[in-house]
Amino acid sequence: MQMNKDNFFVPVANTKPYFKAAFEGFAGTGKTYTAAKIAVGLYKRIGSTKPVIIFDTEKASKFLKPLFAQEGIELLVKESKSLADLKETMTRMREGFSDILIIDSISHVWENFLESYKQAPTKYGKSAKLRLEFQDWGIIKPTWKTEFSDLFVGDPYHVVMCGRAGYEYENEVNADTGKREIYKSGVKMKVEGETAYEPDLLVLMERLQEMEGSTVKSVSRRATIIKDRSTVLDGKTFEDPTYEDFAPVIEVMLDSPVKLSTVGERDARDLFKTEDDKEMFRKRKKIILEEIESYLVQVKPGQDAQSKKFKIDAVMYGFNTGSWTAVEQMHPDMLERGFVKIQEFVQKALKAEQKEMEKAERTKAKAGPGKGNGQVHANR
Repeated sequence: MQMNKDNFFVPVANTKPYFKAAFEGFAGTGKTYTAAKIAVGLYKRIGSTKPVIIFDTEKASKFLKPLFAQEGIELLVKESKSLADLKETMTRMREGFSDILIIDSISHVWENFLESYKQAPTKYGKSAKLRLEFQDWGIIKPTWKTEFSDLFVGDPYHVVMCGRAGYEYENEVNADTGKREIYKSGVKMKVEGETAYEPDLLVLMERLQEMEGSTVKSVSRRATIIKDRSTVLDGKTFEDPTYEDFAPVIEVMLDSPVKLSTVGERDARDLFKTEDDKEMFRKRKKIILEEIESYLVQVKPGQDAQSKKFKIDAVMYGFNTGSWTAVEQMHPDMLERGFVKIQEFVQKALKAEQKEMEKAERTKAKAGPGKGNGQVHANR
């Protein structure tokens, strides 16, 4: 059993004791207010003494000030829709300025990011893009992941993110009419497609109205847990939710934190070869192939059928194939191992040939000199 001296593997533990949640919903469903109530409760739970930060794209944080003020909590804001400003905010959070960040709304940041991409050519005197093309997403999505999603997941502070909801649409053939029809299949957050996978808790907020005739009798908000990695609240619903409703999953997130004591994550870029690496790879492969060919020619330089068969048998022994074309496609490491086996085959074969020659010599010696000629004379 291989020893785990470098702590490459470690016991499963809570190495990320931070609450990362996302609230999605249409206008007026209570996303922002619910996020604020959770931030207040979380502030008290962890005993924070730092200000709570809100990244406000809607210029609506002023309506939250009384909620935080009555709890004696300082609320600071950065009003912006720019991903560059959000990244700077997250950098300062990472440096310890605050323990809790509210993002409201991530949908505006995403929309601004897309528009900024389309306008980027104007910085260099070119025309702005009118629409995004397929190849543009190969730049947009990885950039968003690097500049936001990876930070959201990995940074050491609590984040409550709000996003506007939009409908998902699908199409299918109507069995009665035979025509293809488009229909609403669900609700999703208006943001880059993979972002909703990042939070540990994903909540759908809805606005409920009780009507009495044409008059609204009462209004409430309902929270439905769409995803809960802890499974404690998964699928549950809450009317006019408070911090206490989400406390069970928050406790799981905060429970028994440990400091990660394993080897650092390795840089996957090392797996990609540079042009120099590729050239060295090709040269190494060519050299080994030439050494194998040269060795076999030295052992059996002839072109007769027996010599050709010997070489094919040697290659088959070394690489489990008689095709030299297949051998040329192999990795240099495999070629080196095969070359060793070919040398083993040749040494065994040469020893066997030597024994056969020695046996033939002994047989000839036992027959005696001239015995063959005498037999010939007798037959005459």
